[in-house]
Amino acid sequence: MGFDAWFFARIDYKDKEKRLNDKELEFVWRPSTEHLGNDVQIFTHTLYAHYSAPRGFDFDSTSNDKPWINNEKSKDYNSETEA
Repeated sequence: MGFDAWFFARIDYKDKEKRLNDKELEFVWRPSTEHLGNDVQIFTHTLYAHYSAPRGFDFDSTSNDKPWINNEKSKDYNSETEA
């Protein structure tokens, strides 16, 4: 297909709900063998939060989310409380 992975933001809400419940947001997609043969496959991922950053990880300057600092030597370390 010419690239290594395919990421989806928009999928049917029922499909996304099922994939979230089954922990299957990532999968290897194998298109119809009738059209593309048996050797075609591509790593695929459905974005968890559509086009947005997941809750708690939006570090835009307009966001209220605190930065996640996982360096234990930092005085601002908060990995265990924020994650």
